[in-house]
Amino acid sequence: MTVSGSVAQRHWARLIQRWPVDRVRPANVSFQTVMQSRLDRFSQNPSLNTKAQSVKSNDALVTPTTPPRWDESHETRQANVLYNLLEDKYAHKYPVPEILRYPDFNPAYYDDLIEELESAPDRTPIQRWWLNLTGRFKLA
Repeated sequence: MTVSGSVAQRHWARLIQRWPVDRVRPANVSFQTVMQSRLDRFSQNPSLNTKAQSVKSNDALVTPTTPPRWDESHETRQANVLYNLLEDKYAHKYPVPEILRYPDFNPAYYDDLIEELESAPDRTPIQRWWLNLTGRFKLA
């Protein structure tokens, strides 16, 4: 079965579309970009599914590493785990205790952190500079 028509590749394509965008992470290293390039590499270059060949260049013996291979069952298992993460299956199965979610020393810590991470990408350079400056002189 070719990679382009495989069930696992269709699952990966659906996961890439459904996965939430991380606004803090640069676009070139986002989950969607990395996984799409990985899928493209396998679908456009079927030679990645063959064994590595020995290469000898300029009288230097090079021992090539085995290129990654498309394993349909492995890719399907990985996709299923990511579906579980999207559906919050593990969050429901293993809930975070309230004492960890709202610590006694600062109950709003994680809420403030999430708010900060969500607002960070929309800041102008002047706002970033001002927050950096004022953050250095906070009084305890």
